[in-house]
Amino acid sequence: YNSKEERPQYSTFSVKESFTQSLQEQLGYRNLTEHQYAVASFIIGSLDDDGYLRRSIDSIVDDLSFRANVETTEEEVLEMLKIIQEFEPAGVGARDLRECLLLQIRSCKKTPAVENAVKILKNHFTEFTNKHFQKIMTRMNITEDELKAAMAKILKLNPSPVGPSDAS
Repeated sequence: YNSKEERPQYSTFSVKESFTQSLQEQLGYRNLTEHQYAVASFIIGSLDDDGYLRRSIDSIVDDLSFRANVETTEEEVLEMLKIIQEFEPAGVGARDLRECLLLQIRSCKKTPAVENAVKILKNHFTEFTNKHFQKIMTRMNITEDELKAAMAKILKLNPSPVGPSDAS
């Protein structure tokens, strides 16, 4: 378990490679069939540098069949994506900003502010991004202080799970 001492990860690997490697390692701890592992591993390889999955699920199904000779379904790809979305860093595998923030906030301690933040992200994301805060307060029937507390939680989240590449 002292592999970290043997080889400093960041000097030998780019940030993207060490990020991918970390996800592959986390995948190894899951009890998956060889087939599921192949699908999940392909999804990890399809993530962008910032940890998002910006490719459509059906294009991944096609690529798995065509490039990796692995037959799968959209359901199975989504099932494996859900597993990857439980990995660290929180937010990895998200398909958009909203999903990224929701993946991160679910690891927060359940407080009224966190629960309101989840509701805002789930049900009022457009109003949130357009800063229509009065609308959110009215629709959710919350006070300005409750809104501020929820907003503080959201603003602590990281819009980019992997962060900007340090290699540049």
